[in-house]
Amino acid sequence: MMKLGTAQIDITPQPGVELSGFAARVQPSTGVLDKLFAKVLFIETEQTKLLWIHCDLIGFDRAIVLEFRRWAHEKLGLGTHQVMLSATHTHSGPATIHLRECGEYDSVYVEFLQKSFRRAAEIAVAQGEVVDLTCVEGQLPLAVDRRQTVTPHTDPRVAAIGFRRSNGSFVAVLVNYALHPVALGSKNRYISADIFGEAAKQLSRELLGRPLVLLTNGACGNLNPPAENVSFEQVKLWGRQIAEAVQPLLLAGKINFQPTLQLLNRNLKLPLETLDANGINHFADEALRNAAALAEWGDRYRRVVGHWRTTLLEQIGKNDASQHEAELFGVLLDEVIFVGANAEMFSEFTDWLREKSRRQIYLVGYANGDVGYLPTRAAYAEGGYEVDVAHLFYGGFRLRAGGLEQLAAAAQDLVRELEAKFSNDMVQNK
Repeated sequence: MMKLGTAQIDITPQPGVELSGFAARVQPSTGVLDKLFAKVLFIETEQTKLLWIHCDLIGFDRAIVLEFRRWAHEKLGLGTHQVMLSATHTHSGPATIHLRECGEYDSVYVEFLQKSFRRAAEIAVAQGEVVDLTCVEGQLPLAVDRRQTVTPHTDPRVAAIGFRRSNGSFVAVLVNYALHPVALGSKNRYISADIFGEAAKQLSRELLGRPLVLLTNGACGNLNPPAENVSFEQVKLWGRQIAEAVQPLLLAGKINFQPTLQLLNRNLKLPLETLDANGINHFADEALRNAAALAEWGDRYRRVVGHWRTTLLEQIGKNDASQHEAELFGVLLDEVIFVGANAEMFSEFTDWLREKSRRQIYLVGYANGDVGYLPTRAAYAEGGYEVDVAHLFYGGFRLRAGGLEQLAAAAQDLVRELEAKFSNDMVQNK
């Protein structure tokens, strides 16, 4: 038997906060197009419990995740492997990650966010009703490979899991699609959940029970909507396309009356391309000759490079800056596996996982933090923003080529462990 508790809390900041995600944006925000929410699923079976909080935000600084997990352990008795925080990655929300010149990190808002998480978690945990599952997969060729190189790749799959009552109505729906929510673009100064917020609202309106809808992001490091700086009406249309890709499938899908849940998480170290003082200075000097970056961001880009140079020179010999900690968070729900990861993976990542399993597998990006872009080896050879420039905004060394492939191998192991754990439990329960 599976029980589900849900909660939704408005986390929309007041206009005037800086918005995260675009260096070219004029700050601060000037209004609200649509509200931002924190949405909670508390799933409980005889084997385990999962608290999943999903937000209309760009992502989470790792400290936000660790602090909330500490509270969840103390107050709710949940372990690290039972708590996942994920984000849609909207570029029209407050700054909850550190990106230089892309919106100032808002510590006051983060404090408000932690209080909201705690309140929402307590609401979800206190509820709980018996649910069945419907798992479906649709297709939507909306996302485009923004890099326009010789190695294009997209992922048209749209996954949806419906948590249903015995009368057929929906308590909640978990959706996954790989797409950067940047449709409103850098010219937008209004707070918004962008495409994913609209998709969630429209799907909720169309399904019996007006379910809570969590629209999670996939491996979208190289994937954008067809255009940026579009109207809010266009955003609504694209959101409807995502909703319509799964809505009829959810209504017609097979219902599992004995759903299962298995969880695993693993941490590993991803190596960085560390440089000595001469290397740092050389890289910064070369970066300041990047004509395309200077044309797009001007003095902001110069400040980003300057800050990157100064920060890394000051860190030499003081701490270990040679690795990033990556976290993989595995959730098995019947025949579906979600793998959460704290990075912006290129879309091929999920295909690699699917090659090694017969189950439906989906990546949940921006889960439990964000260490930055993880391009393919081929993308490193081609270069581009994600490879050559993005780490300057994050303020650290670039991840070494092969990091995505290393993480994929670890994720394949995680999937195998989840499947073995599921099989063992099935044998024991017979």
